[in-house]
Amino acid sequence: MYPNHKIYPEHLKRQAVVYVRQSSPYQVQNNKESQQRQYALQERVIKLGWARDQVTIIDEDLGVSGAHSENRPGYQKLISLIALKKVGIILGIEVSRLARNCLDWYELLEISSTFNTLIADEDAIFNPSDYNDRLLLGLKGTISEAELYQIRNRMMRGRINKAQRGELEIHLPIGFEWYNGEIKKTPDESIRTAIANIFSLFQQIGSVRGVLLELKSRQQELPCEKITPGIGRSVSWKQVTYEAIYNTIVNPIYAGVYAYGRRKRTYNPTNKKVNTQKINLVDLEVFIPNHHDGYITYEQFKENLKTMENNQYSNAMGQGAAREGHALLQGITYCKRCGLKMRTRYSEKRHYYCCDRNHRRFGEPICGWASAKRTDAAVEDMVLQVINEGTVDLSFKLMKQYEEEQKIIYRQWEQKVKRLDYETNLARRRYEAVDPENRLVAATLESEWNDKLVVLQQAKKEYEKYFPKGEKPSLTVIQIKEILKTLKEQWQSATISIQDKKEIIRCLIERVLINTEGKILSVEIIWHGQTITKLDVPKYLFSSSHIYHRVKELALSHIDSEIAEILNQNKLLTVKQKPWTSRRVMDFRLSNKIASGFTRTESLKVDKGYVSSQEAAEILNADVSAIQRWFKLGILESKRGEGAQSPLWIYLDDSIIKRLNGSADFDLAIRTFRSLLKDQQMSKEELIKWVKLNDHEILRLKRGKIFHFYIRPKNKEQLR
Repeated sequence: MYPNHKIYPEHLKRQAVVYVRQSSPYQVQNNKESQQRQYALQERVIKLGWARDQVTIIDEDLGVSGAHSENRPGYQKLISLIALKKVGIILGIEVSRLARNCLDWYELLEISSTFNTLIADEDAIFNPSDYNDRLLLGLKGTISEAELYQIRNRMMRGRINKAQRGELEIHLPIGFEWYNGEIKKTPDESIRTAIANIFSLFQQIGSVRGVLLELKSRQQELPCEKITPGIGRSVSWKQVTYEAIYNTIVNPIYAGVYAYGRRKRTYNPTNKKVNTQKINLVDLEVFIPNHHDGYITYEQFKENLKTMENNQYSNAMGQGAAREGHALLQGITYCKRCGLKMRTRYSEKRHYYCCDRNHRRFGEPICGWASAKRTDAAVEDMVLQVINEGTVDLSFKLMKQYEEEQKIIYRQWEQKVKRLDYETNLARRRYEAVDPENRLVAATLESEWNDKLVVLQQAKKEYEKYFPKGEKPSLTVIQIKEILKTLKEQWQSATISIQDKKEIIRCLIERVLINTEGKILSVEIIWHGQTITKLDVPKYLFSSSHIYHRVKELALSHIDSEIAEILNQNKLLTVKQKPWTSRRVMDFRLSNKIASGFTRTESLKVDKGYVSSQEAAEILNADVSAIQRWFKLGILESKRGEGAQSPLWIYLDDSIIKRLNGSADFDLAIRTFRSLLKDQQMSKEELIKWVKLNDHEILRLKRGKIFHFYIRPKNKEQLR
């Protein structure tokens, strides 16, 4: 029997509330004994003096954790009844049923004390207004909260221990399933193909939005996980979204990594909300590479993350994704003075690169700026020189990739049609299996069958539209060479889109350094592979880049009057919309520093064995900039005629050609140029002088797809 010396008539006039709660749906289904004990408190309340109709049972919180109060409607109802002075006593089998944290527990004690409400459990009755009872209730609440933390800590350590072995069955993204305790790819081939296609497109395009637009243009769908209560996990197909592609690319599970603890959840007692924080991969509690078979390798996953980081415009050292603006070097221009990334700015019809970060942040003077039109024209010219018929092999490789991509698209559409055909047949069989007398069910199934038929017919029409019957076009080597011959013309006539031009430039150039020196722009092009090309170009360009390139090309073989005639025949006007004359062409050349082939000294007597730098580049299978660089380093000998515009003549004989064109025989005694640089602790120029002084030979051999320089000693034991 409960002691009743704390119960007064005032308490007996109010309601007696029995609060019933269990922590999880599993306990509600399986732990019936706890429920019976809690509901049995109703009889004990009656023995304490309350009438049966005065007893209120609050059991809305069955299956809800007591860690917080905002998600417990029954607890909120209890607080409201206490505040309305309708509750004389609250009963629960233990303190943990009412609250599992001190914040809610002391709130309940304070309200109960204010409105003279008793609190009772299986052991005793407590008056929160009494000092001793309040102290004891406080201790009970503290112990209950500590017990919750102990339970959580024990369970969490068990989960982490199991996760460290890669055996904890974490939630898997679409495309994976748990099978006998192991992570396996889903057997549904259409899902696997769709996910693999995302990674394949991102590898080619390099941006999430680019993949999104490509999939939208193909009218393809992506699989989506659907969880139905009572049924479980199923798959539905929905339209492509940016979030779905992004979450697929950044999920390490697709790279064969078992990752646990990717998100950390914390409770904010101020606004009573749970905050979710993403954890960096390096800070994860469990990270096991090569745990299961993935759609990509872990190395590809890391490269994808680097690409996405590089696409962010907030990243000071990133290039940013190629956008629609007319500035072709957007994202890869850097100030040569301070090394900071230059911003692309547009003003009316002009655009330029500006180094103004410190100006915007600290009010300092603008470090430098350059005309984008002029800089782009100079860089375009260098890029078009690099792209030549030597890229035919690469073009065929890309064509094969395109064919493989088309096969993937074809297979996806074929799988989609088969899937829809299966669903249609399933709906037909369900309709045929129903009793015809049961018209209510038959009508519903017939409607579902008709809907499936409509979707199937629409998919077949789109499939036939995307893959029309007939012979597939194919390109030959001759056709590709013809395309390369017209590449410059197509580039300059804007046949190629701005974004495609930017992607082509980024495939070749890593970054461009710009510095303004008076009316001259000092430009350094850093190619992939760290080759550097230096250019000095005028600061202003008073025409379109197309006219600039056209005049520069014609100046090599035509005089100014002939150039003016050709431009007028092509209906190209000056920047002031006037026809060209010989004087206007000459002024244009001088202002843009375009040299004429007829202003060079033609009386230079070329010694036997000397060729122009352009011819040397063709003979040695290199570009002009490489020939000039080898000349500066001392690898090649040359002569230059009188006058600043005289061409550079390179000395070549059979032995030099054989050593530098990549056709020399490989010798086990040779050493790489880089290893000798490291061993001798010399600069490139000093090492070349040392090689010549000791009569060693410099070789240029092709290893794989890249040329490397080697040193062949005069004595085979000399470099060992």
